[in-house]
Amino acid sequence: MHTITGIISLSLAEGIPRQVYGTKWQTLAGSLPLLVIVSLLPAMALATTPTPQYQSLTSLHEVARDFLRSQIPLESGNSHEIHLGRLDSRLRLGFCEIGLQAFVPAGSRLQGKLTVGVQCPGGKPWTVYIPANIRVFGDVLTTSRPISRGDAITRADIISRRQEISTLSHGYYRQTEEIIGKLAMRSLPAGTPLTPRMLKARLLVRRGDDVTILANTGFLQVRSKGKALQNAAQGERITVRNTRSKRIIEGIAIKAGTVQVHM
Repeated sequence: MHTITGIISLSLAEGIPRQVYGTKWQTLAGSLPLLVIVSLLPAMALATTPTPQYQSLTSLHEVARDFLRSQIPLESGNSHEIHLGRLDSRLRLGFCEIGLQAFVPAGSRLQGKLTVGVQCPGGKPWTVYIPANIRVFGDVLTTSRPISRGDAITRADIISRRQEISTLSHGYYRQTEEIIGKLAMRSLPAGTPLTPRMLKARLLVRRGDDVTILANTGFLQVRSKGKALQNAAQGERITVRNTRSKRIIEGIAIKAGTVQVHM
């Protein structure tokens, strides 16, 4: 089929071709029957286009990818990559006229390796599962140099680096204030992403220490002496024995050698 422009070749009654030049409207008027036929061709071709017999594998991937993109909760500063596994090229699924629907099994984490389902809910329903891998990247705190077991973490020991966080199943840190002063529970090489399992809070009170017990009773605060019966870091619960009354009470370690009790 040739594209019709401003020059149209018409066959006259006497069979002699003649070039017709004119304005756009003159040309359209002189070739109206031809234009009507040409304009009907796309509609005729569309009407005769057969419905696909099978669902294309490309459409399955597109639906799965769009669904995952809409479901991934992105934290500020994070980015992600979605990788979908291949489907068997011999797979033959009937064409879905209603519209494909995607889902993930209950309890799935939208990061790391998972499976996404694509289903056709029509008269002849089918479901196919596609393996996927969602890689999430973000800035996390890592060691800037080797750390020995028992060392207290300082600002010089950590640096923020961007890396894949979807593999850090035990968590990670973003804020420096969260880990300054904590103790390394094991030796850590340089470049190690810090997780809660690697660090512990510095002990404010050790078992057997003499402590000050602060008891709040309404608007009054009563101070007494006691002895710690266990170790405790800041904010942790601890049992102490009141030196005078010999009574065992429970409180919270609020600073070195001090336990707060709410009466």
